[in-house]
Amino acid sequence: MSLSFKGHTVVITGAGGGLGKTYSLLFASRGANVVVNDFNGAAAQSVVDQIAQAGGKAVVNTSSVTDGEAVIKSALDAFGGVTILINNAGILRDKGFKNMSDEEWDQITAVHLKGAFACTKSAWPIFRKQKFGRIINTASAAGLYGNFGQANYSAAKMGLVGFTKTLAFEGAKYNIMSTVIAPMAASAMTETIMPPEMLANLQPEFVAPFVAAVCHPNGPDASGRIFEVGAGFIAEVRWEQSKGAMFKTDATFTPSAVKAKWSEITDFSQPKHLNSIADIDMKKIHEAALKASPNPQASPEVRFDGKTVIVTGAGAGLGRVYALMYSKLGANVVVNDVSEKGAKSVVNEIVKAGGHATTAICSAEDGETIVKAALDKFGGVHVLIANAGILRDKSFTAMSEQEWDVVLAVHLRGTYKCVKAVWPIFQKQKYGRILTTCSPTGVYGNFGQANYATAKAGITGLTRTLAIEGHKYNILANVIAPTAGTAMTETVWPEEMLKAFTPDHIAPLVGYVTSEDNNHISGCLFELSGGWIAQARWQRSGGHGFPAAKPYTPEDVIAKWKEITVFDERATHPTSTSEALQQIIENFENKGDEVKAKL
Repeated sequence: MSLSFKGHTVVITGAGGGLGKTYSLLFASRGANVVVNDFNGAAAQSVVDQIAQAGGKAVVNTSSVTDGEAVIKSALDAFGGVTILINNAGILRDKGFKNMSDEEWDQITAVHLKGAFACTKSAWPIFRKQKFGRIINTASAAGLYGNFGQANYSAAKMGLVGFTKTLAFEGAKYNIMSTVIAPMAASAMTETIMPPEMLANLQPEFVAPFVAAVCHPNGPDASGRIFEVGAGFIAEVRWEQSKGAMFKTDATFTPSAVKAKWSEITDFSQPKHLNSIADIDMKKIHEAALKASPNPQASPEVRFDGKTVIVTGAGAGLGRVYALMYSKLGANVVVNDVSEKGAKSVVNEIVKAGGHATTAICSAEDGETIVKAALDKFGGVHVLIANAGILRDKSFTAMSEQEWDVVLAVHLRGTYKCVKAVWPIFQKQKYGRILTTCSPTGVYGNFGQANYATAKAGITGLTRTLAIEGHKYNILANVIAPTAGTAMTETVWPEEMLKAFTPDHIAPLVGYVTSEDNNHISGCLFELSGGWIAQARWQRSGGHGFPAAKPYTPEDVIAKWKEITVFDERATHPTSTSEALQQIIENFENKGDEVKAKL
């Protein structure tokens, strides 16, 4: 039976060409009313004309996607409602990180992240009231794996993964399903970076049927899930967590202890696949840490003599603990915080203990001021710990634009600005260690934290690109998703949790991966809490490859859903955009009968 979208209204952003145009034509051909949004009015009108000539119904909207109310109003004015939103609009501002301007960063995050937020925010109350909605957000391989010259794009696209996962939690009781795709398709954006012979095999027609299938009321439940789609190949992607290592949370829990157990931390022989923060067994972790034996120490001891470390948000919580640890291990420390009282208090603690420290009292967004404080006081900088953060938790229905903006600014833009300020120094001295801060919310999504999940996931995408670009300069960048009792969590955690999971249990890993002893670990994500440390990596299903001779249909997707989504012996673990693309390229040769995608 053919899937019909009669009675549905679909809003598609960036629909004047490429994927957006193909989505528009497909949905219209199946009976949907379509709002064709694009800043290029002529291109949008051309798509509408094509739909009308085929007997369909569509209207043009030329509003910026950051004006979500205007975009959604077009659907209400023309068709009286909206049921499906496809956040597809995008731009590229590719540039090596050293040469990337703030404007190029801001333009990308505005279109991709603020645009998706604004359009979804405007459609959300309508979806809730009618108890039906389908949302597609558009990530990319660059977001999942990082990509050279795309730090801004990687951050924005990975941010949409965290955004989608949180929307899935909040929309579940209202039958609002949110899915994120990482499509590989020819478009005005990709034609600037891909050869013509590859683009010829990556037509948008080999992505659109999947989107239609998961948007249909009778389609499969793809909410909160990630899919890579291109050239007829479709696979699901999920997080895989190593078994990890347990440490006794006493004085022997040090960076040297982490170094001694590194092979345990990164052992994926008994992996776990979590679906939410609730799947993290905090009680079990706490009990295991209490029972653990004193931790063996690697020799020589991990130390930071002669190194200068910047810690943002270091006036309290995790940042304070990091600052004290680095000083104890011989480093000069720059204590950044917006609180003058907090920053000076930490510096005084360090100085009284015989250490060396200075304050940088400003927002994390003022990276240049922070780095200047390091240069003025200590003459250099070798390590950056991007830790500063705030919470503005609110259900997506109640979340204001200001609450969205400030969280993205402090976490994501603040991290970018601090890294931007240290990057030329690190490049010149051919040495640098960067540690950024994600969160379990950024990994799995969490109710009431759409802004926080987006920012934290975005930091992961940024970090992976920094690792790629920094490799030749001995700049290593890693990201952690810690769970600890801090000023941010004390508003939502019971007292016993705050006492059991202190910031002291996070610092040892941070110390090791930012040390000179670490000469190869980069681009990795680590989950940790209460003495437990594990690595997280992507796992991709074996997927299914449809014949490349002609586009498959939405019905074909539903028929092959189990094969697309099963994580069996065919599953892989891509670590780069090129690895991820390889399986898609292999499907170029699938010209005849349907065959299973080869490993």
